[in-house]
Amino acid sequence: MPLEPVIEEITRKGQQRVAEIKSEAEKEVEKIVEEAKEKAAEILKKTREAAESEAERLRKQEISSVNLEMKREELNRRKEVLEEVYAKLVEKVKAMPPEDKKKLAEKLLKENEQEGYRVYSNKDDEEMIKSLTKMPYAGNIDCIGGIVIESEDGQFRVNLTFDEMLATLYESKMKEVSEILFK
Repeated sequence: MPLEPVIEEITRKGQQRVAEIKSEAEKEVEKIVEEAKEKAAEILKKTREAAESEAERLRKQEISSVNLEMKREELNRRKEVLEEVYAKLVEKVKAMPPEDKKKLAEKLLKENEQEGYRVYSNKDDEEMIKSLTKMPYAGNIDCIGGIVIESEDGQFRVNLTFDEMLATLYESKMKEVSEILFK
């Protein structure tokens, strides 16, 4: 039986070697698992940071969008108020007392009356304008008041209607009115 101790020795060395390999494998597995955990933690950290960054970007974008919408709404409201102010101004001019309208028409005619020109006005002011000027009356125009003076050949035309004067005044003074209204 001399072979038995040799077999036992080989078996013992084999088992010892198996235990060493198993131990090394377990250490390698632990190392791989630890590296995987670290990589997973790093991926999770980067993903969380990216998600937080994206969430912050979306939050800022949403705030910006809301601010823009609020600004747009405010500008629309301001525009409505300015349009209302203009409409009230037009109504006030339409309701101007006849004596004031006559004084204004006299002044416009005096400053702009020319030979070789003809005059237009709205239907309501036709008789008044005819009585205030020597220029031929050329007809009615659609306006709230005032006159249009035109050369006989139609090449030159001066629009002195209240509509035109109000629009010009409104354009030139709109910024000031807006500043007064929306301080």
